[in-house]
Amino acid sequence: MDIKKISMILAGGFGTRLWPLSRKEHPKQFTKIVGDLSTYQQSLKRASILADETVVVTSEMYKYQAIGQAREIGVDLGEKNLVLEPARRDTAPAIYYSLSSLKDRFNLEDALVTVLPSDHMILNESELFKAVNLAQRSADLDKVGLVSVSPSKPELGFGYIKAGKKLEEGIYSVERFVEKPGREKVLEMVRGGGWYWSTMIMSFKASHMLNLIEKTLPGVTEPLKRINNVKEAYMSVEKVDISSGTLSKVPSQLTIIPTINLGWSDLGSFESVYELLSKDERENALSGRVMLANSRRNLVLSKRLVALVNVRDMIVVDDEDAILVMPKGSGQDLKGLIERLIKEKVPEAIRHRVIYEHWGLSTTLLRGDGYEAKRVKIYPGKGFGPRRHYHRSIYWQVLSGTAKIFINNKERIVTRGNGLQIAVGSSYKLLNPGKIPLEMIEITTGEYLGQDDVDESNF
Repeated sequence: MDIKKISMILAGGFGTRLWPLSRKEHPKQFTKIVGDLSTYQQSLKRASILADETVVVTSEMYKYQAIGQAREIGVDLGEKNLVLEPARRDTAPAIYYSLSSLKDRFNLEDALVTVLPSDHMILNESELFKAVNLAQRSADLDKVGLVSVSPSKPELGFGYIKAGKKLEEGIYSVERFVEKPGREKVLEMVRGGGWYWSTMIMSFKASHMLNLIEKTLPGVTEPLKRINNVKEAYMSVEKVDISSGTLSKVPSQLTIIPTINLGWSDLGSFESVYELLSKDERENALSGRVMLANSRRNLVLSKRLVALVNVRDMIVVDDEDAILVMPKGSGQDLKGLIERLIKEKVPEAIRHRVIYEHWGLSTTLLRGDGYEAKRVKIYPGKGFGPRRHYHRSIYWQVLSGTAKIFINNKERIVTRGNGLQIAVGSSYKLLNPGKIPLEMIEITTGEYLGQDDVDESNF
């Protein structure tokens, strides 16, 4: 009898290597780098095609981004579809903890699971679906099927798989799996041939992977078995990735599925984004409104008009509230700068213009000394409050939908085209009682607009 297919999307990663698009509270998987969809949203769409159910593994910090971006593409993530890690302990604990919960979540004894990283770009989806079908075939044979790509350069940060004998059409045994070899070893592998990059896209039976992790990583499994409190257990769990901790130790349990022209990238840097995108006749990779004059080999990502004159080998990224300009190859210097900005609590390094909440989302449109303008979207049946502020007043202008607003416990109904002012010190509560999203422009003015000027006591 066929067992249920589950897609597991790993969406808990944290990183700022693609700043200003990616930020501490808005990592790259939720960033719309090219086009209208984030790589997380692209993964969600693929997941629904590849399996019967989807599980998203993320952290509490990113919960509402995961739910909100799913909602944008018509996917409703219920509680059973979300696994919230108590702490970031890398991919081995994330996968083991998630697999352990599948039986109760979906009332099944076993499942055929396909892992999809949420922060990778894939251009050739037909090749991906073909490869995953073969990986799932490997899972039926009690193997872990690994989707792979041919190396394009000596990359130190990837896992390398040595293909063995052909088992079936498109499926090969694995001789060795080496996670992040040193420079000399990588050069030897690439020169010698027969090695592939692991994409971390893989399929397996849940029972099989649970068994492999238990055998190879007792530092991951024992605390989760021994301690009833999950948060407490996670504090004792070994921090380790699934590739080095398990896969590299069990090559006989693996198969490799090589792909051709998958168009895959882990988007680890802006240079990798440049390599992936198509180029114009002067080798410029462009997204957005860009005008060029005598400029070559540049990467430009922008939502506004950007003009380059006599510019070569540069990276220009405009995210409306922050702009990055740097020569190619400066990623390490960028990392150091962003670490400093985060330490100094510079808002643009931490928060994104678009903030997802349990009730909807807000987008910062304009910010200045003593004022801020946002576009606010409230889902039907959702809302927030009661609240009050001691240093700011708020004006709401309804663009669509209906707002039910309580100011000092007095109810007001505000509809499209109308607005309402909330004075400093007034308590307020906002609800969307309608059947469609409530959209408003929010203008805040005051002497102090810090996030800590919010009193959410019960009035």
